Amino acid sequence: MKRKRYSRLVSILLALLAVLWLAGCSKTKTEPAAEESTGTTEQEVTLNENILQEIRDRGYLIAGCKADTPRMGFYDEKTDSWTGLEVELAWKTAAALFEVTEEEAREKQLLQIVPVTVADREEKLEAGEVDCLFSTYTITDERAKRFDLSDSYYTDYISFLVRYTKEDADTMGGNNINSIADLNGKNIGVASKSTTREAILHFFNTMNDQTINCKFFEYPSYDSLYKALKSGAIDAVAVDVTILEGYVDSTTKILGDRFGAQRYGAVVKKENHALVELINQTLEED
Repeated sequence: MKRKRYSRLVSILLALLAVLWLAGCSKTKTEPAAEESTGTTEQEVTLNENILQEIRDRGYLIAGCKADTPRMGFYDEKTDSWTGLEVELAWKTAAALFEVTEEEAREKQLLQIVPVTVADREEKLEAGEVDCLFSTYTITDERAKRFDLSDSYYTDYISFLVRYTKEDADTMGGNNINSIADLNGKNIGVASKSTTREAILHFFNTMNDQTINCKFFEYPSYDSLYKALKSGAIDAVAVDVTILEGYVDSTTKILGDRFGAQRYGAVVKKENHALVELINQTLEED
């Protein structure tokens, strides 16, 4: 009788070991499949759900805006005042954040504007110098991987600013540049860290009937681009039309060509998603 019980116990133990072994094999085989299905791993972002209250406790919203783009963001040193669409959106966001009217937000100075450029705006956001950016920031998939972007509030297109003189009265540009076709072999100035160069090259590749080869030179600000154009260091400035319009005078002209839709959005750090949600709500109500 004892021998039978012993044999039965051994059989049960062997069966349990077999089940455990099979389970281990099954797990080993399925792990690679799970890894393959997820692809590249993404770094987990810790959301700061208290960002809105933190700004309220501080007493004002800090927004980064362009200071040299008249229709979008412009600072007038003579009057010590800010104007432009993106400046207005920043004020509306501050009013919504503190639950007051825009007029009350201005009276209580609930917004502080920090001037930014194409070259330094991302660094100022990452360093915490600003809470958000309203700075003609073009929405792209690559940028959306690094920052949290709002819905688009404005769409612009790229063109070229060229030198213009009285002798060019019957043309659309200067230095024999009358259209995009005349840019072959020319020097083109673009803003540092902008998406303009890639958009131009993409557009040139779609022009099957002609080939355009040009050299690109990067400058840190629109003012430096304008000065380079005036000095002859470059033959054309390439950027969004709204920005170019601020630099049109008796010696410059924008070509008639338009391409590469640029959708602008506000920008915050990934962990401050609650702020971009507030901005989107403000845009919907606007």
